[in-house]
Amino acid sequence: MIPRPAPRLLALALVAFATTAAAQEAAAPRTAEAVLKDLDSARPPAFDPTRQEDKGYVETFLAEMGKVREKRGALTRELFQIEPKNPRLPKLLLERWRDMGDKPEELDREIEESAVGTGDATLRAEGAYVKVIHAFSRPGEPEARRLKAVEAYAALAPKDDVRAGGFLCTIAERTPDAAQRLAIEERVLKDYPKCAERVRGSRRLREAVGKPFELEFADAVTGRSIRMADLKGKVVVVDFWATWCGPCVAEMPRMKELYAQFKDRGVEFIGVSLDYPEEQGHGLTKLKEYVAKNEIAWPQYYQGKGWESDFSKSWGITGIPQLFVVGPDGLLVSTEGRGKLDKMIPELLAKEPAADRKGD
Repeated sequence: MIPRPAPRLLALALVAFATTAAAQEAAAPRTAEAVLKDLDSARPPAFDPTRQEDKGYVETFLAEMGKVREKRGALTRELFQIEPKNPRLPKLLLERWRDMGDKPEELDREIEESAVGTGDATLRAEGAYVKVIHAFSRPGEPEARRLKAVEAYAALAPKDDVRAGGFLCTIAERTPDAAQRLAIEERVLKDYPKCAERVRGSRRLREAVGKPFELEFADAVTGRSIRMADLKGKVVVVDFWATWCGPCVAEMPRMKELYAQFKDRGVEFIGVSLDYPEEQGHGLTKLKEYVAKNEIAWPQYYQGKGWESDFSKSWGITGIPQLFVVGPDGLLVSTEGRGKLDKMIPELLAKEPAADRKGD
């Protein structure tokens, strides 16, 4: 006969059993499903665009974003350790690696480990691409290191015109060494044909200064025909911009001040819009609304294809705002007028047009 346990002993036994069960449960590895559930619930906070000028709000938002990204990175690493061949891992790993720019050695090890563990051969190339992004994102990174990172990616993805070819173009555009620039451009023309137009545009930017600048279009707002030939004798500032471009919009008040200061002294401004097709948003309607609301008085050339717009693409425009300055003689003076108009405009106005100097 088994004696009935005393109530106190029974209670202690139950507590011990519950504690042991909890410890076993805590020690048991989590399932991939549980980790993925946590990942799906770790979403970044929504940003309120109406409060973008509120410094405190922005700082709090960025701090919360940082915490979420850190948590998602840790969960992704946990998922890899539990189930390295989970189909969602490649995308999650790339997200994690984008936050590891300050850990290059750890990133290298993890890329190799992940490529082997997941069995996804593309992860080495994608990891190398993330390293290129880090190289270009770090302020003051030597161009030689950036080129090395691009070369490493290009070796793994030799036919990637858009990324490998595009970054090589960027390095060529930035290098002050004419011989190196030419060599990189020739390589792009040979190996990355889809970037050939960008190379030709970059060369045009370098070679067009001092030559006639041609442009003819119908003003997006008034429909009036605008021709450079009709503006001969004026200093013309050509502003490549877009309503979706933050720096462009930020600099617009100063552009308006300069226009008001010089428009009656023989100066004209022209906006060349890189806004997108109407159906993609930030199209012609958005351009007209912005111009009306902000009282932009100068004509606007709406190309309608964003970065793929023919005119701006033919000039190798890869970043905006970009300002061209054309002299009263119709010749292109500069393709780098941003931040220099205060000085350049008065200097050009002080010069006599070339036509008036012929009899000297």
